[in-house]
Amino acid sequence: MRYPVGMPAKPKALLDLPTQGAVRRVAGNYLDAAARGLRRLDNPDDHKGLHAFRVAIRRLRSQLRAYRPWLGRVAGRKIRRRLRDLTRATNVARDAEVQMIWLSAQREQLARQDLPGFNWLMRRLCGRKKRADQSGRAQLGKDFARIVQSMGNRLDDDGEPEPRLFRNAFLDVLEPGAAELRERLMVISGADDEEAVHRSRIQAKRVRYLVEPLRKELAEAHTMVRPLKDLQNLLGDLHDTHVIEDELAAAIEEAATEKAKRLHRLALDGDERALKQNQRRDERLGLVTLAARARERRDALYAELRREWLANRGRRLLADVESLRSALLSATGAADARPARNHRKPVPSESAGLPAQ
Repeated sequence: MRYPVGMPAKPKALLDLPTQGAVRRVAGNYLDAAARGLRRLDNPDDHKGLHAFRVAIRRLRSQLRAYRPWLGRVAGRKIRRRLRDLTRATNVARDAEVQMIWLSAQREQLARQDLPGFNWLMRRLCGRKKRADQSGRAQLGKDFARIVQSMGNRLDDDGEPEPRLFRNAFLDVLEPGAAELRERLMVISGADDEEAVHRSRIQAKRVRYLVEPLRKELAEAHTMVRPLKDLQNLLGDLHDTHVIEDELAAAIEEAATEKAKRLHRLALDGDERALKQNQRRDERLGLVTLAARARERRDALYAELRREWLANRGRRLLADVESLRSALLSATGAADARPARNHRKPVPSESAGLPAQ
């Protein structure tokens, strides 16, 4: 298509840009998306603003992490650490929100005797989310503004451009990333293997976020994103169920302590009527019922994970990667194998201390 005089030229395809230019374009888009998500937090009726902000930050961080050998100061350790801390600062509010949604879905099927426990836990989660929202919003904005300023300066100019094309750098990071994801999936030993599920979930996000920017340029990339998203959601639901189970275990202990203290106080006050009423009310009944529900959900999710991904040992993932690789190579006839000046090999994956995302 020819563009009339005076109209901006059609942006060059990401795959045909030098690696620095391509990743900087993607990173700039994610910064803008994060800023929009942050503004949405000011609207109390917008319940998806926090999610939009977190997703944009995670995508940005994954890009910088994957392509840091080609990006110089743009992907420096300080910026990546600040992005990690930004995500962690929203974890409490996000976890409470997810647990409240799950809890609300259980309400209709609970027996009358379970309602005190349901109400007790809902009040606990609502209070936690409210405190996290009130204490974190202002600081979130300040921290994000510092990141935007630091990255903005570095995105504008960061030395001599990297001559290696993005399509080749992409393959350099995609293939080992997908192999690591497959290995992490194979390590999962059962429904209660929280650590292996957590690490697989993080790696599934990283691979998905690598492929997403190319969805509009390659049909094979578009095809690959859907199953990766399904896997990420499945692992995420399983991880959230683990978190809910831990929350319920702690809640049962805390509810028991609270009841003992309440009964002791009423006994000392000599209020026999209130004492009898509180003896009959036991929040632990509902919490135990909810714990059983969470366990059923955990086992069902693991059964799905085993059926869809573990049983075939990730062969679908390998096939998708090979299809995408073939499409990239056939588009150019052959990969550009010329080594770039001062080019460094991609840094190996960090295998320890993975943060929650």
